[in-house]
Amino acid sequence: MDKPKGKIILFPQTKERLVEKAFAALEAKQYNEALRFLRAAEELGDASVPVRLALAVCCYELGEYDEAQWRLAALLDEQPGNSELLQMYVAVLLQTNRYREAEDAIRTALRRFPLSAPVREQLHHLLRFSEKMNARALPSAEWKRVTRLLESGDIAEQLHIIKQLEKEDITPVLPLLKQYLSAAEKSPMAKTMLLRLLTEKRIHEPVTVEKLGRRLEVVPAALDEQTETAFASALLSRLEQQLAPESPSLYETAAEIWLRYAYILYPFPPEPEDADLWLAALHFLARRFQGFDADAAALAARYGVEAEEMAKLCRQLHEIEKLSFL
Repeated sequence: MDKPKGKIILFPQTKERLVEKAFAALEAKQYNEALRFLRAAEELGDASVPVRLALAVCCYELGEYDEAQWRLAALLDEQPGNSELLQMYVAVLLQTNRYREAEDAIRTALRRFPLSAPVREQLHHLLRFSEKMNARALPSAEWKRVTRLLESGDIAEQLHIIKQLEKEDITPVLPLLKQYLSAAEKSPMAKTMLLRLLTEKRIHEPVTVEKLGRRLEVVPAALDEQTETAFASALLSRLEQQLAPESPSLYETAAEIWLRYAYILYPFPPEPEDADLWLAALHFLARRFQGFDADAAALAARYGVEAEEMAKLCRQLHEIEKLSFL
């Protein structure tokens, strides 16, 4: 049956409700949801600066850099001396390797606008970086090799490429590496290896890491692996206390499962942070991996946890085990 044609009747304050929902989603870093609400508000005629700026932010966070760029450029045309807009605009240009445009934008801003000392210092730093990138052209063969990191579905090849980068200046290919870290479908194990590489290279640019349905923005140079893995290390000690006296081989099996899980999950912390629950799940899974029967109810009771919750963690650990051998 055809729908009746006619004008759409809007309820009062429709735009306001959409904007309210959009900013709530944006605050929760639910960028896809925020973008959907913001686009709807824009279609209904909301061309306010907060909405247009929020649209640019969502596009940037979701990797839609071309749209983020033109939206920020339009806002800068209206507010040419806005230092926050300028810094966001330059960040997008650098993200997309448009170093010449970034250099021009920074020089213009430094020449024309009264900026605070911290902003000018930051812009001078970005200017030096842009000049450096403009002065050096990455050999096409090297660029193609790193592009394979994004294109290849072979985890062995991906790990090999990341290993090769340990001896190289990764600054020219940093946008590609950041793209890999934020791509949901890419190997979480390779992402851990890549993130460690960025930490060793003292990369101070924020990067977005997406793994196993979780998303996090980190500054690699600021990561402290010992702090990030404190829970995992403490649990490993408890695992040894619980299992090693009973069976050294059982402890070794459980420890291997846990260390692989913590490695692949990094820099995300295990959830939930319930040591007894993880101990029960690891004990159960280690026995199964060794070919022994395991009484789930008895183990849950031994560690004082719910058998159903223990089973959920066992499934998580088993899925990670499969990923680690891809």
